[in-house]
Amino acid sequence: MPEDTFDERTAETYEAKWPELFDPAVVNPVVDFLADLAGSGAALELGIGTGRIALPLSRRGVPVHGIELSPAMVARLRAAPGSENIGVTIGDPELRRLPPGQTVHPFTVTPEHLGFEEYDVATQIAYSHHYWVVDGQLETRSTPHRYVWPAELDLMARLAGMTLHERWAGWNREPFTGESRSHVSVWRKT
Repeated sequence: MPEDTFDERTAETYEAKWPELFDPAVVNPVVDFLADLAGSGAALELGIGTGRIALPLSRRGVPVHGIELSPAMVARLRAAPGSENIGVTIGDPELRRLPPGQTVHPFTVTPEHLGFEEYDVATQIAYSHHYWVVDGQLETRSTPHRYVWPAELDLMARLAGMTLHERWAGWNREPFTGESRSHVSVWRKT
């Protein structure tokens, strides 16, 4: 269950384990992009977590609502100043190719952290496995994820009464191509 996967320990150590995600050089371009895009409108963040993006976006005057799987992550968000302005709903809401037969892809290999994804291409389920050495002790965590292609997201958006407005490969509005490793998609209510 997601509430077991992203538990209090995970929420407590999230920023320390992923400091690069909280670096202003990473966060600020995202917030700039979203604030510009929202204009006088609002933003919905899927996977709001501890508020890494939602809090600074809200401070810019953008009304934000988030969806999150983990009550523990939301509790961390709620402890932050300014979080009272952010609505949250708790609920369940990169790799392009593997060589034939390969189902595992490492993404971090350091003395402190081993991280790898295990893929089931048929079901589009990926398990993210993490092994950390913290104070001489081994900590492990595995989290399941279901990945979707942009076309699937477009269909889900259409079923929800939205149409694709724009799609880029990143927060700096790089063109989205068949070689893009990520996407930033904007749908609007029709």
